[in-house]
Amino acid sequence: MARGRRARDRSPRRSRGQAKGAQVADLNLNFSEAPTTWKFLQDDSFVRGIMGPVGSGKSYACCAEIFLRAVKQAPNADNIRKTRFAIIRNSYPELRTTTLKTWQEIFPESQFGTMRWSPPITHHIQLPPRGDAAGIDCEVIFLALDQPRDTRRVLSLELTGAFVDEVRELPKAIIDALTSRVGRYPSKADGGPTWRGVWFCTNPPDDDHWYYVMSEKEKPRGGKYGWKFYRQPGGVTEGDVDHPEAIFAAGHHWVPNPKAENINNLPPGYYQQQLAGKNLDWINAYAAGKFTFVQEGRAVWEEYTDSTMVAEHLDIDLQLPIHVGLDFGLTPAAIFGQRHPNGRWNIFHEIVSKDMGLERFGQHLLYELNTRFKSLEPMIWGDPAGSKRDEIFEVTSFDYLRTLGLNARPTASNDFQVRREAGAAPMLRLIDGRPGLQLHADCKQLRKALAGGYHFKRVGIAGGHDRFRDVPNKNQSSHIGDAYGYLCSGGGEHRRLTRGSARPGFSSETAVAEMDFDVF
Repeated sequence: MARGRRARDRSPRRSRGQAKGAQVADLNLNFSEAPTTWKFLQDDSFVRGIMGPVGSGKSYACCAEIFLRAVKQAPNADNIRKTRFAIIRNSYPELRTTTLKTWQEIFPESQFGTMRWSPPITHHIQLPPRGDAAGIDCEVIFLALDQPRDTRRVLSLELTGAFVDEVRELPKAIIDALTSRVGRYPSKADGGPTWRGVWFCTNPPDDDHWYYVMSEKEKPRGGKYGWKFYRQPGGVTEGDVDHPEAIFAAGHHWVPNPKAENINNLPPGYYQQQLAGKNLDWINAYAAGKFTFVQEGRAVWEEYTDSTMVAEHLDIDLQLPIHVGLDFGLTPAAIFGQRHPNGRWNIFHEIVSKDMGLERFGQHLLYELNTRFKSLEPMIWGDPAGSKRDEIFEVTSFDYLRTLGLNARPTASNDFQVRREAGAAPMLRLIDGRPGLQLHADCKQLRKALAGGYHFKRVGIAGGHDRFRDVPNKNQSSHIGDAYGYLCSGGGEHRRLTRGSARPGFSSETAVAEMDFDVF
């Protein structure tokens, strides 16, 4: 729970006997003052997760868990407790700057032996037997695994257990792979593992993340090999304006949470000092410990404002066609909306698929049009790449949709900047006191994409300014985001953006107006 040697000195220490085999008297692994963390560490479930705000001590506890498991391992014939663990993070920069620093605070090289810093980074802790206490041979391997394809990197590992730090940043496929690699060390000749399992910690992800699905919806038990999830109290909670420590931020009053864990090891006012200037989603995730969406990188559509562009009810105009924006591929997505003569876009519905071929998706699309929008003329717009003939079926994506009776056609351009500007255009209009883009509240995936789920990844800082990639990050939000871009581009915004560019006597160069005032 504590961070650093000074913090460890403020808490009760375990003696050699209390540590159940630990030979280092200065090592403090007492988490009894943090109820949630304590229960988490006492749990022998095969898979465990703990979620909490920043500063809650969860990473510290998860690192300490390795040694706690090492000293509980039954000794072999040579009176040595042999274990091997992996610590996983999403990238080597994150591994080095966060996880490894926490590890070294607890297990410094000066006391626990020199680390091997060439990949894979490894810390081999070897403590000889002393008196009645068995020796310890604990090997810890540090890896960065951030893509489903990285699962092959763990398939040869023989582990006792594995810890995944900030698991929200990794695909579930990594966890699935690790469950097949733990319990394979030590060998049967050395007595086999006394316990095996996978555990992880995280700040709150958004509510469509696999962690949320597993912890809040599916909640797999599975008896001896079940999954168990723990949730730490937030550092702050919403409170009354009259509270003496209330701080107003993001439209709410926040007060210290008396149930917050690890407070004694944090600077006074640690959570309160973070509130100013943060939006509500950030506060909920990192300070209050709640599931919410937090923007990463720079949003593709920074013009989007969820609070003004979302409606609980939108009327369908029976005199207008229904436009559909399509993004093809293995994760096809569709957006349904209408464009009014005054330039307003109303978005009614979305389809987001996973591992679905065009045939199944086409049938799903047809069903939605025949039920939700059966009296409207459909106009379907998609990626011009969909005009490429399939090498096996020898038909294009558009050809197949036309066999279903769907009027599908490619947009005029596949240029990303054209799609981005087409999608931004209705957001910048003010029509009857409201933005020109209105989304039904149920379009949750599109809302997330527009709010920053579809974004340019941050790559560094130059000249005091953040630098981002030139192309948006491909993730689960990019497909629905592209579908929105095709919808707006094909539905009329592209014509508005390019109108007059080819007229005789007019320059084809783009004109950019420089203004130092707000349009609205």
